[in-house]
Amino acid sequence: MTLRKIGFGVIGIGILGVAVSLLADALPGAKAGIQSAQILVIEISIIILLIGVWMRMAANDDEKFDVRQRVRNFITQVTNLPVIVWVLAGFLIAYILFFVWPMFFESTLRMNYFNRYIPDMNPIGHDLIMIIDRAKGWFAANQSPYTAQVSFYPPFTYMFFAPLLLIDHYPTLYRLFTLSMVLCYCVLTLVLPVKMTDKRHLPLVLLFFITGLTSYGLQFELERGQYNVLTFMLCLWAIYIFHYHPKYRILAYLLFSLSVQLKIYPAIFIVMLIDNWKDWKSILLRFTGIAIFNILLLFTMGYQTFLDFLQAVSKQLVTPGWTFNGNHSIKAFVFNLTKDGFGIIDSNALEVFKQNSRFIETSLLLMFGILFVSAILISYTRNRTGMDPYLLMTCMIGAMIIPISIDYTLSILAAPVALALCSIPEPKNILQRLISILMILGISLSYASMLIPFKYKPYYLSNAFPPNFLILIFITVLNMMRHKDAEVPATESITPLAEARTA
Repeated sequence: MTLRKIGFGVIGIGILGVAVSLLADALPGAKAGIQSAQILVIEISIIILLIGVWMRMAANDDEKFDVRQRVRNFITQVTNLPVIVWVLAGFLIAYILFFVWPMFFESTLRMNYFNRYIPDMNPIGHDLIMIIDRAKGWFAANQSPYTAQVSFYPPFTYMFFAPLLLIDHYPTLYRLFTLSMVLCYCVLTLVLPVKMTDKRHLPLVLLFFITGLTSYGLQFELERGQYNVLTFMLCLWAIYIFHYHPKYRILAYLLFSLSVQLKIYPAIFIVMLIDNWKDWKSILLRFTGIAIFNILLLFTMGYQTFLDFLQAVSKQLVTPGWTFNGNHSIKAFVFNLTKDGFGIIDSNALEVFKQNSRFIETSLLLMFGILFVSAILISYTRNRTGMDPYLLMTCMIGAMIIPISIDYTLSILAAPVALALCSIPEPKNILQRLISILMILGISLSYASMLIPFKYKPYYLSNAFPPNFLILIFITVLNMMRHKDAEVPATESITPLAEARTA
């Protein structure tokens, strides 16, 4: 049986699953409205359908699908994996058993591993509980998720996580959710960067992966029941598919849209979905299609809920919100700067800062805009195929400092920083080498400073905005120093280095 025929069959199963779930309301005794179980079946069926589409696209007309041979090939590939893979597997098992489990899975539903190591809440997984409660309110009572308390997650978020309502025992739900986020972190910070860089950079990728495993940001992420690692994993996965597997770009667009619908900030990474900066017609068409698709998804819960969402987002944009030092957005940083000057500014200067707080905030935002446009112009000038890690890092900092950004978002910094450092070219002279060393030291120091909770650093260093902004400046300098190679035709095939070696 050919892979093409199997793909047709899998697509049929997926379509049948979606149809049966949608028509379930017509059965005798069925509850009115879409239920969590139906959404779960729809999500699983869509995944099956996409697998079928992938099989259909990957098949050749004369290809025979030999199950035994495929299994033998898979076993051979697994047994031939390098030693480092099995070493990491051992470390990961110990990490889950002796770190994640006692820290987050206490029977008291509270983090007791360190005493107030991070600003934990009781019970553990506060944000997960909030999402589940609001999803339940919408499904059970048709209550808008934006009426009870301030929320700025897109409406699709509550639909996406609705199947979690089927798990009534919260400790079990939290454990499954947490283990899933740890797995997403491994894919985000290890699997994807390894596939996007050369083998010689593996130690550097491993360094960022391991340091991030026990970092303050990831611990905070898991304690709150947040899902930034899932969101950015989907986004980076979409970027990887777009550049390195252009045949499957429709999947890249779907993954990117899903990340935007789970959180808002991945929208800034849309500039990473460009392969030929000179082909403005294709870029405009691609961006327009993605934008229309995502706007339509905002109406998932209906027109009124969409209006409630817009009102909630607007409120967040005009008010500081969560202005404690664990918020590293521009707005929160300026608020705390003008409140007490972080204890290092005298009263006279502080009064001047207070009177010009809006100007300081606008200036910082304008500075980011200039550096962001600079990164885009450099990518446009180079017009090279493949992903630009410097532009990726610039987008990452924008996602960190423009919206409200609590410190649990620091959990997603490791992957883009590693990719940027892995792409530094060999300096052409001693001056460039010295500048490059200084920039690398600055990036490393700034990144490492954010692995520690803000409460254990001097108060004037407690906010993560300055190190994030310094990384942006250092990355910009390295980006400008890059050697200008001859322009590569944008139509050239794109093959990741890791896969090119095995081709």
